[in-house]
Amino acid sequence: MATIKDVSRLANVSISTVSRVINNTAQVAPEKREAVLNAMKELNFRPNSFAQALVSKRSNCIGVLVGDLCGGPFFAQMMLGLERVIDRANKFTIVMSGNHDEQRERHAIEALLQRQCDALILHSKALPDEELLALMHCETPVVFVNRLIPGAEERCVWLDNKEGTLCAVRHLVSMGHKQIAFVTSDDAEFTDAKQRFEGYRLGLEEAGIPFDAQLVTAAYADEVGGHRAIENLLQRNVPFTAFVGFNDAMAAGGISCLLEHGIQIPEQVSVVGFDDIPYIRFIRPKLTTVKYPIEAIGEHAAELALRLLDGKNSEDVLLKFTPEMVVRDSVKQA
Repeated sequence: MATIKDVSRLANVSISTVSRVINNTAQVAPEKREAVLNAMKELNFRPNSFAQALVSKRSNCIGVLVGDLCGGPFFAQMMLGLERVIDRANKFTIVMSGNHDEQRERHAIEALLQRQCDALILHSKALPDEELLALMHCETPVVFVNRLIPGAEERCVWLDNKEGTLCAVRHLVSMGHKQIAFVTSDDAEFTDAKQRFEGYRLGLEEAGIPFDAQLVTAAYADEVGGHRAIENLLQRNVPFTAFVGFNDAMAAGGISCLLEHGIQIPEQVSVVGFDDIPYIRFIRPKLTTVKYPIEAIGEHAAELALRLLDGKNSEDVLLKFTPEMVVRDSVKQA
């Protein structure tokens, strides 16, 4: 494997000149820079990233905390947006998952800091606001995704979850529905679950519909959980003409359960999901849902992190995203 000495010898320049070209730390005559780059190419020389980090004081790595690496397309879409911006900046991504668990999130953040990541982008749901606020005082720039932290508003790129379920209920009410169930996460401490439940309650209140706890059913927030939640709802024998899913996965599982019971969608029960993940456009009926622009949120979070890292103005980076309805085929006039 070629070394920096081999590059120096082939380019007929000093080792320090090769180092300056690699790390871009000082002015180098154009002809010498070209000779070094040609020698590196000819020798297939790859600079030692650790050595570069010692010189530049940067690792060229952005640390990312996600909720779950294996929990469906949501975080995959977020990573698409993040990596598109980070790759364009010629940096790399180190990803760790926290599984919405306080200890795991704390361990992952400590590990990313120990690896001297230049900036952190955190999708933290379990750690308290106070602990995340403390991270803002370290030298490493920190950006928070999908969470609004009081006192750190300028570092948060987030979606108004409450507004999302409010939009979903409003849409169902506009289609004549009054018996609207809510299929939600069984993690009562999960911030998104709290906010989306608030939007559901507010939508009912706004429409003058009394809240009925029997129409709220909870389970693990995936397809299996959605199936189980609707099964529990059916066993209560409480009538409903529509339901709002905590996310698209739960909505899809709920639809499957209803169809197994001979209940047609949307002829007998209308359904609204949340997220607008790719696969729900291909199920039947195509799912009406609340769009969560997670890929765009990922892009903006990465852009904010890079600007903070370079000390640039970040005022024009969009921080708050507003959800919108995507109307398809799973809702019918009551």
